[in-house]
Amino acid sequence: MTLGVLFSNVDNFAQMEMWRGINDFAKRRDIHLIAYMGTYQSSHDDFASHLDTCFEAICSSKALDGVILFSGFISHLVGGSEVYNAYVKRIPPHIPCVSLSQVVPGVPTVMTDNIGGIYDVVEHLIHVHGKKQIVFVRGPEGHQEAEDRLMGYKQALLDNKIPFDPAYVVPGDFSHEGARRATVELLDKREIPFDAVATSDDITAIQILTEFKRRGIQVPSEVAVTGFDDNRDAATFIPSVSTSRQDFYAMGLQSAEILLRVIGGEKVDRVSYVPSVFIARQSCGCFKRDFGGAKKAVDEVEASSLIPFVLQKLMPLFAPEISPNRAQGLIVGLAKKVMEHPFQKEEFLNMLDEMLVVYSHRSKNYKVWHGVLNALMIGTQRYAREVGNTHLVLETLVHATTLVNDISTNEDRAHENHQSDIRLTLRRVSNALVLIFDIDILAGEICRLLPDVGIHMALVGLYSGPVRSGEPGADRTIETLIGFDGEKRFNIPQNVWSPILFSDFSTIKDFDFNRERRTLFFIPLFFKENEMGVIILPFDPEIAVHAYETLRVNLSTAIKGAELITKIQTISITDELTGLLNRRGFFQFVYSRMEFMNRNEGMVPTVMFMDMDGLKMINDTYGHKEGDRAIAAFASILKETLRKEDIIGRVGGDEFVVFSAIKDKETGGHVVNRLRAKIDEYNARNLHPYKVACSIGSVVLEETTKECFEAAILSADAVLYEEKMEKKKQGISRPL
Repeated sequence: MTLGVLFSNVDNFAQMEMWRGINDFAKRRDIHLIAYMGTYQSSHDDFASHLDTCFEAICSSKALDGVILFSGFISHLVGGSEVYNAYVKRIPPHIPCVSLSQVVPGVPTVMTDNIGGIYDVVEHLIHVHGKKQIVFVRGPEGHQEAEDRLMGYKQALLDNKIPFDPAYVVPGDFSHEGARRATVELLDKREIPFDAVATSDDITAIQILTEFKRRGIQVPSEVAVTGFDDNRDAATFIPSVSTSRQDFYAMGLQSAEILLRVIGGEKVDRVSYVPSVFIARQSCGCFKRDFGGAKKAVDEVEASSLIPFVLQKLMPLFAPEISPNRAQGLIVGLAKKVMEHPFQKEEFLNMLDEMLVVYSHRSKNYKVWHGVLNALMIGTQRYAREVGNTHLVLETLVHATTLVNDISTNEDRAHENHQSDIRLTLRRVSNALVLIFDIDILAGEICRLLPDVGIHMALVGLYSGPVRSGEPGADRTIETLIGFDGEKRFNIPQNVWSPILFSDFSTIKDFDFNRERRTLFFIPLFFKENEMGVIILPFDPEIAVHAYETLRVNLSTAIKGAELITKIQTISITDELTGLLNRRGFFQFVYSRMEFMNRNEGMVPTVMFMDMDGLKMINDTYGHKEGDRAIAAFASILKETLRKEDIIGRVGGDEFVVFSAIKDKETGGHVVNRLRAKIDEYNARNLHPYKVACSIGSVVLEETTKECFEAAILSADAVLYEEKMEKKKQGISRPL
């Protein structure tokens, strides 16, 4: 089975986490993956959309069994939901789709549980930190995720018997400027008491924390602040931001599972939700070393069972990572340890440490364990009668975050060390690639250099000419293929792959797609606004994702350079009037051909030297423009008569020369006769007030050497001269 994945770029953390989940699922099920990347990085360091190529490849594919669409990250690149939905409708019905992060009509969708995410944040503020006056900074009105998060805030207040007050909802829009306006609105315009601020995004949370710090408002001792998303600044900001993290990895896993069910003919939900994970940090009052700031919000609660509560909270988080039975065992084990009388702090921490080590063999997604600790915190408060020492348990749970952070940090350090080595190698490889301006040399260097960065397969397909961005009905047929697959090398010019763009890998001769399970990146090659082809690279989680964009940029530059050099070379060796080779080009190609013939015996080299008859008379009588037309006409006759492999050159004003490889000397005479017959046919059409004519000298080379070739040129010229003299004696050299 082969699944496609359409996403925008590899530099986006959320998309790469989703991709990682999809890839892990595919590995377990032995499924091929082809990821289509429909953007390129512009000089402004943003990503310009060029999704036409990818959509065309998907729509024409005979290999894909289904496609996962990163809709929430793509739709704005093509002009909004309506335009994007029209793109999706182009995908044939036999290729089922699943959408991520945005609802697409008629397509099953996987979304983050935004309602539950904010609900958990507010519950944490209420139960762990005793907050009652909680301000909520919402996202933009009409935005689905923003509306869901507002609903989660309202539901948490309702369930905890805290009246909802619209004055405590401040408008925001997920931007820095919106966060600044929200802060001014809250502090300078709304006269309301508050002890916590829950925001719909981390950008807003960080902006509010910055303004609080400027105004001398102490966080978290006076006010607790939380965010949503867990972006890259949330953990490093001081104080670190407590936030609800979208589990993008689990979303990727679930999207692949749903797509497999759709392919199998099962009915699935229109929208499926993945729970987010609350991560407790400093900004809400959860410190690693001290739990003194946390309050006991509930003095007396109904004595129920802690275990069903944490199971309900945590099973959805663990399910994508490990089996349900194993997950339940971990959760119940920790919950029972919390409920022991007396509670043993060191035993609990040792048990958690052991669980983390075992878990590390299955997954590197340690953020799940922040959700575990948070659920135990809330459960400890809700079911306090089942816990022997509530305060000690809560303090231990906060301390336990250090274990999660430490093992996660160690993994990150090991990964970063490995990536540092790869970056140095990638820099060397990139510098080498960008200095290559010849396709044949590039083909060899790709095979030699890419394995150095852990890439053991690459296919580069080049169009017959560059395609302008947005060009309607552009021809993206691949004409040239270079690359390698393990030990197999490809350098195939003058070929055509149809349907286009490797949409069916079986069309590539000698490429065994099913030799192993493949996870491939399908990446269009761009130079500014020109698309030149595509590259297929294998995905390896050990390779930094930015390496793919770096290779794309450098290969695109090399290919563009080769194209420009080819144009310059063509101009330098081509006669402008006739399009034939000039003297330099003719000799260059002949010497190259003779080297080939020396390695491949069996052909007889021959030289034909030709001189047009009466060109001076045509120029004197009809003008030089007409003389140029006569020269161009004669050149066309040569090209029509001779074979493609024959080398034809214009080496003087009215002098032409042909180098040909023939079977025997007799064949050379047939070529000359065929040429004379073609000239007679042309003149019979009476296209000019004169006749196109020429004298020909033909000589067979004794040896394929430069010296012999140059001597043959002189000999052919002498034979030609004798023919001219004979024509003058007979009075037939005049073209009129």
